[in-house]
Amino acid sequence: MQINTNCEVSFHYSLIDEKGAVVESSREGDAPTFTTGQKQIIVGLEEGMLGKSIGDKFQLKIKADKAYGQWDEEKVYDIEAAVFGDVDNLEVGLACNVTNPQGEEELVCVVAINDTLITVDPNHPFAGLDLKFSIEIMGVSAIEA
Repeated sequence: MQINTNCEVSFHYSLIDEKGAVVESSREGDAPTFTTGQKQIIVGLEEGMLGKSIGDKFQLKIKADKAYGQWDEEKVYDIEAAVFGDVDNLEVGLACNVTNPQGEEELVCVVAINDTLITVDPNHPFAGLDLKFSIEIMGVSAIEA
């Protein structure tokens, strides 16, 4: 069965950097599963799997616009340092959940620290990057209507 718009798909992947090194991989655990058409994975990854079948192995190069989008400087904001008063391991690079200025909880990365303000970046770590994946389709099944 080929992957189409009404399928549940399981697959293994490796995300490969520009030097050919594996940055992230699913191979050490269970194969991730998603339902096509539900926006559960990045657009370029799902589009690249359409028409593939169980056992297919292939590589995909996905432009940033079809992955995690472009990095947006306007998303970066400051939070009063006092909000992080109970955080023992506060350092640049720390990923944590905060309440943004719109009152929504979001995952951010600490990018700067000073005595009064902590600067955080909610952009995805892979925002602005073209991505290369090595994929193996492990399972495909039709979704009952």
